[in-house]
Amino acid sequence: MKEWYDNLDGLRAISCLSIIAMHIKANADYNFGIIDGQIVDSWTQFVPLFLIITGFGMFCGYYDKFQNGSIDLNTFYSKRYGKLLPFFITLILLDIVMDRSSAHVIEGITEATLVFGLLPNNQPEVIGVCWTLGVIFLFYMLFPFVVYLCWNKKRAWCTFAVSIVMSLFCSLYFFTDKFVVEDFAARHNFLYCAPFFMGGGIMYLNRGEIKNFVQKFRWLWLVVCICLTALWYWISGEIVGIDVTMLKNLVLFMAWLMYAISVKSRVLNNKKVKYLSGISLELYLAQMVIFRVIEKVHGLYLFGHGRISFIATVLMVIAGLIIYIKIWKTIWNLIRGYSDKLSKKLC
Repeated sequence: MKEWYDNLDGLRAISCLSIIAMHIKANADYNFGIIDGQIVDSWTQFVPLFLIITGFGMFCGYYDKFQNGSIDLNTFYSKRYGKLLPFFITLILLDIVMDRSSAHVIEGITEATLVFGLLPNNQPEVIGVCWTLGVIFLFYMLFPFVVYLCWNKKRAWCTFAVSIVMSLFCSLYFFTDKFVVEDFAARHNFLYCAPFFMGGGIMYLNRGEIKNFVQKFRWLWLVVCICLTALWYWISGEIVGIDVTMLKNLVLFMAWLMYAISVKSRVLNNKKVKYLSGISLELYLAQMVIFRVIEKVHGLYLFGHGRISFIATVLMVIAGLIIYIKIWKTIWNLIRGYSDKLSKKLC
């Protein structure tokens, strides 16, 4: 019997909306206080939570199927492309039409393959936020191999440990000027992000023990998660010259994932967050398109440059995204319906 983890909808929705708010602040000129400004800036770190949830979801949906041979590769990869490509290509075409440069044509075609995460310096400009999609699709590509590496719990824990070591090696050695360009972004690299995907997998493989433990100490574990969140802000991202951001994110978000898969929560599980979670990838990919539209019509600073304008812009961007996605889905469904009818007539 398949298990459902509805609280993950809440975590996914919170991650997506927080990242959108962070990008709006980064691309506009709003006045924030030192504390609230740093808090919004820190929401960029919700991307690792997105990756951990992706890892858990993939294990939940496909781990057993690959182990018992009940799914074929054609079905698996066709579903991945079918889910991601149509909406993403639409955004790429919009960017190319607006920019009209040969560089964007080359980048757009490359990004449309969804394997651009294999590039040595993965710095997309056509849809700048799509670097996350590049990393996630690499995880999809490698997932059959990941199942092999995690065939049992012992092997999975070893793989998880190796992924952490490799990520640290990347930060300490491979992501230096000996190997990469100056503006290289560590989190755009799959090996750096691998512990997040594997962390989600570890949570899935040990979900029974985790649920028993957290349910037994529910309120205590919630306090632990809140304390870890506070510590995340207090502990520096660098200790004795070593970048520990990956480790900080891993500990914090795995703790929250443990809580989410173990308890019932109206905050994390309701119709609104479920809807937002269902379109979270579209929200994430199209966020800057809607932001630029609002910027063009001079809607960023309706109430000055303070927090009220920021909140108003966030709400307008989210509303615009929902409308845009609904329109796109309506048009896409009409195209698919017409295509299916045409195919039947031709056959």
